[in-house]
Amino acid sequence: MDLEFIRGDTQVIKFPLMDKNENRVKLTENDNLYFTVKQNSNSEDVLIQKKYPESINYDDTSGYYFFTIESEDTSEMPYGTYSYDIELKSGTFVKTLGSGSITLTEEVTFRGDE
Repeated sequence: MDLEFIRGDTQVIKFPLMDKNENRVKLTENDNLYFTVKQNSNSEDVLIQKKYPESINYDDTSGYYFFTIESEDTSEMPYGTYSYDIELKSGTFVKTLGSGSITLTEEVTFRGDE
């Protein structure tokens, strides 16, 4: 899924985890889920990373996982398009659950204007 938002804006990203039978999956504290943003898929430099259970949360009511891309996560990044993926690691099992692009568009009110 491709995302587009204004650089420096706060964004809440939410998504369900589903098994092959379309049932919602709740991770354990031993599982890890990573949302990672890089310049492109060949880059080694991580620009933004959110991790479960530290900064990716689970909402028992909706069954969705969610995290927040904070203003400071993107406010110093150049405008443009970046690559991201969401990866699950459970023991030795590793699975990329999704990937896409994030496009940061131009802002009018800069951090220094606030």
